[in-house]
Amino acid sequence: MIQRKPLAALTLTTMLALSVLSGCGKSSSDNATTNASANEKESTNTAATANTSTNANAANATTDESTAAGLEGKVVFWSMWSNAEPQAKVIDEAVKEFEAANPKVDVEVKYNGRDINKLIKPALESGEQIDIFEQDPGSALGNLKDHVLKLDELLEQPSIGIDGKSVKDSLLPSLMDWVKSLAAPAGLEEGYYAIPQQPYAVLFFYNKALFAGAGITAVPTSWEEFLADCELLKQAGVEPITFDDAYRDLFIGGYLGSAMGSDWTDSLVKDKTGEMWKDPIVLQFAKDMQILNEKGYFSKKIAGNKYPAGQQDLALGKVAMYLNGTWLPNEVAATAGPDFQWGSFQFPVVANGNDKGGQQGLSFGAQGLLMNKNSKNIPAAFELVKYLVGKKAQEGMSAQALAIPATIDSTWPAPLAEAAVAFGNAKVNMPWGFGIDNGGDFSSGTVLPTFMELATGKIKPEAYVSKMADQAKKFYEGK
Repeated sequence: MIQRKPLAALTLTTMLALSVLSGCGKSSSDNATTNASANEKESTNTAATANTSTNANAANATTDESTAAGLEGKVVFWSMWSNAEPQAKVIDEAVKEFEAANPKVDVEVKYNGRDINKLIKPALESGEQIDIFEQDPGSALGNLKDHVLKLDELLEQPSIGIDGKSVKDSLLPSLMDWVKSLAAPAGLEEGYYAIPQQPYAVLFFYNKALFAGAGITAVPTSWEEFLADCELLKQAGVEPITFDDAYRDLFIGGYLGSAMGSDWTDSLVKDKTGEMWKDPIVLQFAKDMQILNEKGYFSKKIAGNKYPAGQQDLALGKVAMYLNGTWLPNEVAATAGPDFQWGSFQFPVVANGNDKGGQQGLSFGAQGLLMNKNSKNIPAAFELVKYLVGKKAQEGMSAQALAIPATIDSTWPAPLAEAAVAFGNAKVNMPWGFGIDNGGDFSSGTVLPTFMELATGKIKPEAYVSKMADQAKKFYEGK
């Protein structure tokens, strides 16, 4: 039995002190559906909404609680959820409450599902009425920068559900700092262009019952402890690790990011000479993957696993661990059932790195609510946003969608309680895949397929290093 310092039970106060994030994210596409208000009225705007200039809109749109009741017209909200998902129920409840407080405003919610990612830009460019929309801010601000409204002044309005706090101050500071940091890289003026919600982080999710049955009393924090736990699970008759085609990037990225940090991993996949692939840490990685394969720590299914096969095996108790996002417990809730004992931990610390990785880095982000700068009804639209990110709605997301709320002083869902430890450790925000996906076609067409050759024993560690160095040089020749 491995005896390491166990995780202490986390109180809500402890969680809040860590300024935590988590949420829901990557998934397959859903069919678009529409949920429109039954009595659509002709859109009538207040005088303060006529100006379409970004700065003027933000200034004219600033309202307070005394003027909210005078709002009128129509507001159109495009959601990233399908109407069958639990998030939609929470949104519908928030819209109903908003319309009761603002009877002269009609709200149309269009549930696009993940198809919104390909539909939103053409719709905005065509001039279709969309006042509010959901997107991942990390990609949306660059892709849609000509359409997003700067929200700084609006965020100073009173929040819904947290007395004495502005909208900005009612949301977790770490989330707000993150979305603000995205403006400059997107080519936008410094400020806030998205309101974070449904935050997420990448962690190992594990079955506590299987860990306990194998005699594991604490989660691993180092790679050596991780391997020891894998052996105990194997001896208990449990396959330790799985992944599938949708998330295999997280495993290679997680290892290299833990050893060297995401900036190094980013440079690795963009190295035109191929020489970085000859770094000793790459050979160490390859040898560790060989160990996982040869000792049977990887699921026998990983070679052919298509999403969501891996996460279903975790939920069914067929495998112990799966590296994924904090949306996972919600996605597999129907399969796992209410008695599944969820646990999570950060990617273990990999030795012989450069001190820029380890658990100071965490891959996290959030979905976001963004507003169309050409909206003709910004005051009413932002008032609806206040309900959507208000305490009641955010705690509804926690209760019904197992998502950590974005608001301060809010209750977390039990399956994600241990995620607080990872956020407490984190000081650096790493990108999705810990930088391993940043090579574009080289990452998708060479890095990931060759990793699968290594993970399934089709190529030896030394040959892996040589192949990656040669393939990188060949790919980038002339570029």
